[in-house]
Amino acid sequence: MLHFLLSLVCIISVTYPTLAQSADSLIISGRQMLQAGESANDLDAMYAARATFERTLADTSLSAWGHYYIALADYRIAGLLEGESKDPSEHLNAAVEHLKKATEIDPQAAEAYALLSSVYGWQIGLSPMKTMILGPRVGKAIQKAKQLAPDNPRVVLSAAISDFNTPEMFGGSKEKGLQGLQRAAELFAQEEPTDPIQPAWGHREAYAWLGIAYQNRGELEPARVAFEKALEIDPDFGWVKDWLLPELEKARSPDAP
Repeated sequence: MLHFLLSLVCIISVTYPTLAQSADSLIISGRQMLQAGESANDLDAMYAARATFERTLADTSLSAWGHYYIALADYRIAGLLEGESKDPSEHLNAAVEHLKKATEIDPQAAEAYALLSSVYGWQIGLSPMKTMILGPRVGKAIQKAKQLAPDNPRVVLSAAISDFNTPEMFGGSKEKGLQGLQRAAELFAQEEPTDPIQPAWGHREAYAWLGIAYQNRGELEPARVAFEKALEIDPDFGWVKDWLLPELEKARSPDAP
């Protein structure tokens, strides 16, 4: 199915060049390719999606979104690489640069600020010694996102993840993070995307992190419910299906080592 989708995109590009070369249609097709590639753990498809997003930069009216989606592709590729025990740093660095460009072009880009905070947080996780440098950048980016769009579910999700992962001595809070994740899940349930250009991801991630937060508190049954909800949203969500849920089941088993 994935290769059929990629072939179809190529056919459309040749047959209908005007349609294929419009930035909005490129973003839509790139999003589909990125999702399909991630579900199939297909790096080639994810790189193809990234290349598709790069083609949108020629349209200055949508270049902020172009940079955003290139960064999102880098973010997703980094996740797959890390899952394969490979270094994701190059793609995280690229994501930062594209998100900075997105916010330079559109200072009101709350989605870009939210994703930027998450990328910085990931970089801290990889190199804790950079906390003193990157920590304030996380805070600045998420505060800007919250100022611009306090009820955006991806903004709320990014803030909650930051609260959950930040040590208390630096202002973090597991409890505040849990509450934020609960609110994010509620906001995602209410979200009704109408513009195909606007981001629509994050619902499954909210439940994945909610499960992690519950498990951290020792509440294993609510954690299981949250993980299963994530899989209801996306049955191919490998992080939950292949890692988080199996690890939870080990913890729930009386025979677990």
